[in-house]
Amino acid sequence: MVDGLGSTTLYKGTLAVQGMTCSACTSAIIAQVGKLDGVGSVEVSLVTSECHVEFQLEKVSLELIRETVEDCGFDAQVLTSTPMGSADADIVRTVTFKVLRSNYDVSSGFSAESGDSVSMEDTEKVGKQDGILSLEPALEVNTFNITYDENKIGIRDLIYFFNYLGYDATVESSNIISVSSATQLALLSKWDEIQFWKFTCLKACVCAIVAMALYMWIPMIFPNLIKNNHFPFKETFFVHGLFYRDIIGWAIATYSQFRLGIYFYKAAWSSMKHGSGTMDTLIALSTSCAYLFSIFSIIHTMVLSRGNEESPMLPNVVFDTSVMLIAFISFGKLLENKAKAQTSSSLSKLIQLTPSKCIILQDKNNIQSSHIEIETNLLQRNDIIEIKPGMKIPADGIIIQGESEIDESLMTGESILVHKQKGSQVIAGSLNGPGHFYFKAINIGDDTKLAQIIQTMKSAQLNKAPIQNNADYLASIFVPTILCLSIITFITWITLSNLLTKPPVIFTNNNNGKFYTSFQIAISVIVVACPCALGLATPTAIMVGTGIGAQHGVLIKGGDILERFNTITKIVFDKTGTITTGQMTVQRFIPYSNDDLPVLPCIMAAQSISEHPVAKAIVNYCGESSQDCDAGVIVTKSEIIIGKGVRCECEYQGRNYTVTVGHKALMTDSMFDSNSDNTSDDFTKSYVSINDTLVGKFEIRDSVKEDVADIIQYLQGLHYDIYMVTGDSHGAAMKVAQQVGIAANNVYSGVTPSGKCEIVESLQADSVGGVAFVGDGINDSPVLVTSDIGVALSTGTDIAMEAADIVVLGNDQDERESLKGLIYALDISAMTFSRVKWNLFWALGYNIFMIPIAMGILVPWGITIHPMVAGLAMALSSVFVVLNSLRLKSWKPPVIGDEHPLSSDYYHHKGTSWIRSGWRKLFGMSSEVVYQDLELQEGLVD
Repeated sequence: MVDGLGSTTLYKGTLAVQGMTCSACTSAIIAQVGKLDGVGSVEVSLVTSECHVEFQLEKVSLELIRETVEDCGFDAQVLTSTPMGSADADIVRTVTFKVLRSNYDVSSGFSAESGDSVSMEDTEKVGKQDGILSLEPALEVNTFNITYDENKIGIRDLIYFFNYLGYDATVESSNIISVSSATQLALLSKWDEIQFWKFTCLKACVCAIVAMALYMWIPMIFPNLIKNNHFPFKETFFVHGLFYRDIIGWAIATYSQFRLGIYFYKAAWSSMKHGSGTMDTLIALSTSCAYLFSIFSIIHTMVLSRGNEESPMLPNVVFDTSVMLIAFISFGKLLENKAKAQTSSSLSKLIQLTPSKCIILQDKNNIQSSHIEIETNLLQRNDIIEIKPGMKIPADGIIIQGESEIDESLMTGESILVHKQKGSQVIAGSLNGPGHFYFKAINIGDDTKLAQIIQTMKSAQLNKAPIQNNADYLASIFVPTILCLSIITFITWITLSNLLTKPPVIFTNNNNGKFYTSFQIAISVIVVACPCALGLATPTAIMVGTGIGAQHGVLIKGGDILERFNTITKIVFDKTGTITTGQMTVQRFIPYSNDDLPVLPCIMAAQSISEHPVAKAIVNYCGESSQDCDAGVIVTKSEIIIGKGVRCECEYQGRNYTVTVGHKALMTDSMFDSNSDNTSDDFTKSYVSINDTLVGKFEIRDSVKEDVADIIQYLQGLHYDIYMVTGDSHGAAMKVAQQVGIAANNVYSGVTPSGKCEIVESLQADSVGGVAFVGDGINDSPVLVTSDIGVALSTGTDIAMEAADIVVLGNDQDERESLKGLIYALDISAMTFSRVKWNLFWALGYNIFMIPIAMGILVPWGITIHPMVAGLAMALSSVFVVLNSLRLKSWKPPVIGDEHPLSSDYYHHKGTSWIRSGWRKLFGMSSEVVYQDLELQEGLVD
């Protein structure tokens, strides 16, 4: 498809997938959908029950992808379909409308048949609206793809215009309207699955109770009923060798097997069609074997009794086994889904923060205009929204009237109410306090900070930890391996029981026979094996861990990040905005030239084009020195020199000036004399030249964040090597390093952005573990990517950069926004990854321990596992793994200043690195890096 901008568009679709139980399920979907022509990439999340597909619309439709997923044995529902990579993506949007004629045409006033197609004339009217870039028919009838400029027109405007023309327009998909909160919550809460397994479990348990009473409890309590051939242990009058007990048991087992257990058959058949196997395959196979064996035993008894007048013995049937297996597994599925729903509770809480409706002004330019209530997903940019006391904020924006105190705790982790007034930024999802205000919507839908946090948490489930790949591989070969082991077990025991002169007592001390006993052991092997526990071990822990992080203002972007974070041995901090507050102030301006030059007006005009903290400090200083110092200055040409400063050409009072502000390296040596730089070296310095004449310099100072020294001290106590890099002068850098406790030989000053990458690379080459870089997320994109783990600090509505692996959210009203998030991230990562390893240990340990016992390794001692016990053990193994992941919810933020600030899981995980570090230092292999000036003695770049 070619969009309105004239370029081929790649689409990204999201589908909700229900019925997945283990990594074998996700692998089957990925394999089959990936084979479709036009599909680029496929990612499936077991925990969030979502499938994300990139595809070319001209080659494959999302409906075909949905059908392919269902062919794999799962229920699928299309959630969203959005174009990717459009130019000017921040203002150009594409929406798909389903448009049908309503019963009453407003424009012409006559009734019409509901469902009529849109006329060509009306299509042209819509296409001519200001802001519409293209209007094209989609694949389905009465469906249109409309691309528009969001600054000129919005979804609500389009719906209203279609209504005016006499049509009912509904949004099929959009790249700004996200899936409704109700839909997302239903998926995460596993409501459909829980309801399904609740009723299935209830029915299966009733069947199981009757079957157990018939085959076990009554014979044990009233053995005389069997001896005296009383009902139901009485032979039928119409078929010799058939007993009423088995008729009842057959009916119960048939209902349980093919009515309640049809889910397992469908899923098993779908997976087998594609050459794969899942836990459903094992369940369907084991229960079918028990069911068919029982039927065979009944028929065999009837055949043997033919022509024999003596009353035959009761046949060996295991209907109770198949019925109990389905009951136990249904019960396990119910518990598992309930537990899995709890793992995503943090994500659910974030989704619930967005209100379903909001109040806007009908006239954006008039506060006194009518107020109308609309659905939140119909908000448009620049809408004016009214917020009353206690209401949730539906979008990111700026307050234009009123003030209040707002609770942003679920966004930033800070429980203190934040005061907001005119000009303050508000965040979608935060809760208003006692005040009343109006604000202008800046970011809506998927562009809000809340939506990006939710998307980050979902994406974290798609980025697998390397350790999970091993578990997925084991799960992929699990089913065929178990089937082979079951066959080997049966052949082995049927052979040994007939060849040995003294077979194990289990074959001799019962009336069931050797074939029955060997068959029962083989069934136990199939039943006891559980690939689900392996598949759930990693994603459930990651979901809980990333959810806890988000609740405390830390976004961790995937399982691979969690695993890599635990290999870090060195942490490199940026200075300005990370260790310091970034709120720089000019201490003084020292003039060097007495020439009649418009110094402050030109400086203010030049620095106004930059967002750097130093530039902002200089602009504030100039503005305070003279209220109209920038009046009449026109910047005709400007250039921001990354890492050094600004150079621009200005026009002031009819004269042209070349202004350079920034690093000493921007100036020529001839500009300086012996008195040009004789002041204290512990300031950040910014030099100014006009027309190649050095006219002065600014001395600027920044303050250190309140808790940084304590945080760095604890990190050093945990045996991390701490470094600091800055583009600032050596004196300013050393003063900050001394305040926070960083060793002088671990300080790099005068560093350009590219120089930061070189430093990190040199540390990586000299490090046994990984290197993390912590920056403010403004100018640090290259080094955030270069480092093994990039940690970005983000305040207010400035959500994390794409380059960062971990984002520490802060409060734009709190200058201490906080490196505490780094401590939280370290602790959560260590605790989560430790839980992953424990989950895998228990999942593997369960199978390694139970499968050999089920195969009969203890048979010589008379110990076996009955299939019913094996079924219960299998069902509970997955529940145990999920509950173990849920233990992460007990995590509490470490209190800075405690003797042991981090969790015991952290110390357990970091223990081996401490040992390695100790040995290296013992043998003189410490890789301390000496201070390097990099030939830039002073600077501004940070």
